[in-house]
Amino acid sequence: MLLCTSVIGYYSHIHFPDVISVKTNPGIPYYVLLVENGLNWLVPSIVLYLAALIFSSSSVRVVDVFGTQALARAPYLIAAFTGFSGAIDKFGQYTLWKSLNIGDPVIMSTGEILLAVTLMLFMILSTIWMVVLMYNAFKVSANIKGPKLTIVFIVAMVISTAITAFAIYQLFGSHFPLPAQLVKP
Repeated sequence: MLLCTSVIGYYSHIHFPDVISVKTNPGIPYYVLLVENGLNWLVPSIVLYLAALIFSSSSVRVVDVFGTQALARAPYLIAAFTGFSGAIDKFGQYTLWKSLNIGDPVIMSTGEILLAVTLMLFMILSTIWMVVLMYNAFKVSANIKGPKLTIVFIVAMVISTAITAFAIYQLFGSHFPLPAQLVKP
């Protein structure tokens, strides 16, 4: 599933620069997407497994945590398809031009704007769906209940997101340049 998400993301120009982000960026090499998806699965799995070892009174199997966290990323396989229309990327350029007078003039019809907004809402819902699946997967794998489960999961997700964002930026920051108009000399 992670490999398929990387392939679809490569062709649709969608990438995942940390555990929960979905972004457009044409021209990212395939290996970057592969490493992103690998880290976005591996880092939270490790952090959640360590949290389960510390906070669970039950025995926790590594295969349960890592396997269920891989399956929980399924909504991003679907989200990777959102880039094929190009509407989200065009909407970003349109917004920069209209709001900040940055870039070349971009004209979008109401239908194109509606499509872009719909796809962005779909990305948000995919992210929520994935986090809910990750939470439930952790709950079952770690056998933690109540407020302790929620607190441990939130802290683990914050740590995982920070680690993956930092690692991916350190490894591949040159692949995510800012538009020239936003960079101050």
